[in-house]
Amino acid sequence: MLDDGRRLEILAAIGIDVYTLRAPARVGAAPSEAAPASSGAACTGSRVVIVHARGARAGGNGKPALMPILRALGVDEAQARWVEITGDHPAGALPDLPAYLMIGATAARAASQHLTLMQQQQATIAVTPEADAMPRDAAAKRALWQALKPLARRLLA
Repeated sequence: MLDDGRRLEILAAIGIDVYTLRAPARVGAAPSEAAPASSGAACTGSRVVIVHARGARAGGNGKPALMPILRALGVDEAQARWVEITGDHPAGALPDLPAYLMIGATAARAASQHLTLMQQQQATIAVTPEADAMPRDAAAKRALWQALKPLARRLLA
């Protein structure tokens, strides 16, 4: 009989993801608006930068649309740094963190122009489908899950 540590090592070696239950996130708490990031410095307590187009954080029914993404990544709202894209420019400087989640191709193009080459090489960057397509399109939900997996692994390490 294998102990749990050895079993997890073997499963990781053959590429099987083992998922564990997390404590439920605070559902119903609206995300606070993003404050401008400090240029180049890591924000204390932040672990992931979520770049999104204007209006993508608030759902049509008043519920936060992107809060399930935080639960899937296993991070608290305080650990996520939200950066809104207006046109081709982020609302603030992108902080230097180990993980970036770009919501939609438009946000990815705009944000990647403002990341240094060193940030791009050292960080895990995931691009998801557009936020408005995720709730109703099964293929977009699957693409979202596939994009979140490497990011969740990086945040877990």
